[in-house]
Amino acid sequence: MMRPTYRNPVYPRSFPDPFVLKLKGEYWGYCTGVWHDGRVFGVIRSRDLVHWEDWPGALEPLPGNHPCYWAPEVAWLDGRFYLYYSVGNEERMEIRVAVADHPAGPFVDSGRRLTREPFAIDAHVFVEEDGRRWLFYATDFLTGSHVGTGTVRDRLLDPFTLAGDPRPVTLPRYDWHVYHPNRPEKGGVRWHTVEGPFVLERKGLFYEMFSGGNWQNPTYGVSYATTHSVEEPGEWEQVADGVRVFPILRSDGEVVGPGHNSVVRGPDNRQLYCVYHRWSEDASARMARTMAIDPLDWAGERMFVQGPTTTPQPAPNPPTISDLLDAPAVLAPGEELRYEAGASTFLVEVNGRAVGETGGLGVVLFGPEGTLLHTSFRLDPFVRLIRFEAKAPGPATGVALVAEGTAVELSGFALTVGWEDRFEDGDDPAAVGWEVLDGGDWRIKDNELAGFSETVSWIVRGPALASYELVVNLRLGAGIAPALGDGDTGPRLLLEQREDNDWVLMESGSGQFFTFPAAFDPFQYQQLRFRKRGGTIEVSWEGFPLGILEVPAGAARIGLGAQGAARFDAVRVTAIPDGGEEGEFKEAGTGEEEESRRWAVG
Repeated sequence: MMRPTYRNPVYPRSFPDPFVLKLKGEYWGYCTGVWHDGRVFGVIRSRDLVHWEDWPGALEPLPGNHPCYWAPEVAWLDGRFYLYYSVGNEERMEIRVAVADHPAGPFVDSGRRLTREPFAIDAHVFVEEDGRRWLFYATDFLTGSHVGTGTVRDRLLDPFTLAGDPRPVTLPRYDWHVYHPNRPEKGGVRWHTVEGPFVLERKGLFYEMFSGGNWQNPTYGVSYATTHSVEEPGEWEQVADGVRVFPILRSDGEVVGPGHNSVVRGPDNRQLYCVYHRWSEDASARMARTMAIDPLDWAGERMFVQGPTTTPQPAPNPPTISDLLDAPAVLAPGEELRYEAGASTFLVEVNGRAVGETGGLGVVLFGPEGTLLHTSFRLDPFVRLIRFEAKAPGPATGVALVAEGTAVELSGFALTVGWEDRFEDGDDPAAVGWEVLDGGDWRIKDNELAGFSETVSWIVRGPALASYELVVNLRLGAGIAPALGDGDTGPRLLLEQREDNDWVLMESGSGQFFTFPAAFDPFQYQQLRFRKRGGTIEVSWEGFPLGILEVPAGAARIGLGAQGAARFDAVRVTAIPDGGEEGEFKEAGTGEEEESRRWAVG
């Protein structure tokens, strides 16, 4: 059976400094410079992150002489779209904002300059869980031991106004940040560059990704810095020094100048993707910065990207059910829309807004015996993203969306069967669906799952699925049962060190083993992936293929093992299509098979 793939670059024309916004099940991409229609900031659209179509440019050029239009990013607030961008003549640059009612534009400049520094570029908006908004951007630092460009953050009081208190986040510190050893236009100083900020949060730790150095140098790439608070008054802690620890994306001979990235969720709403540019021949056989994507993830507190890749890669997983992409559904008060998931754990994302008076959207889990859980989200006339998860295995089989108190418009519905456990809640694994098979002491503490056993103990979780991708973050002492069938039979793998000092993943029954590369470090968190289809599982370590494991065909659940003491940072299971060509799915309502999964109830 043919497995769908993609190959970088996913957009084969010039598309520098790419930013991608996801909205209503679609992706909108924006890039630096003048577009082919004479407008500025190119715009492209996709539904799968791989196949893209051109749209008109985002913005008419400003009056006057402004040769440089750089690094657009679009933020979404209260039904409007705000395009933050840099404009100027390269030596002097300012950050401005333009506004539109649609992600494709047309955007109109607001007449507002946000920054006051002579040189300010690469605006990025980060929104905390409490709704506070911050603008991260790059500006020059002309004093200190490492002169050059670094990044700062300032509070956004509203979409057009900064608090006026920019604080340093990542300043040039290392030799890999060098842009030019004696840059003429800067007076011949040794100039460093840290730019292109993008911020993410995981388990209470904030990560600022950034690009450093000069794309023409082999040291150029993307790294990150961390902090426990965005309001940290000092610099964030940088990870890569370029000597002991290298950037997570960098030139490698075949790939030149990977950098200036953004990050977006894939179609399944589980896997994150790093979107970046790199130098390659475009469709006109000219060297250009073309757009590439590769999975981004964490193992413990360590962020990594499975790239830069040049060979065919697994295509992004689709959601199990996709609906309301071409036209929204409007539910009258009291009316509901039901989706049959076919499994008890799943993630739902949908965009909703109240039509008329402010009301709410009820989300109801249902099963064969009726309603299991009912929660409500307050809506207003502005489109809002709603994310809801059925986490623990149980009798749920689907979800109903109910208009409460007013008519509700719904669009961009996606349901992905599967589950994720990052071990952030409680201390009892049984409370979130884990079952201990054979003794041992298992507990959740400090954002980890810890297992202790004098021999080997196993803990398992469902529901049983036929085809899925399993992602596990683990350390020394850990085991994995990637496919347990009836009676919890199936291969059980343990981390072991052989006499030749190679680390392997050993199957305890057959003796089959998978050898890790030399870079594998079992004393730090590492990520393994298992992709099950039918009776085979593809096994890989952080993008490196390890081999194929034969397993019983049919539905299976997964297990984790402890040999001595084991630690797990996260486990993620995502259902993948198991009929036809993988990655192909019908939108709900377009055929008999999918029509049975969705129905409206008056």
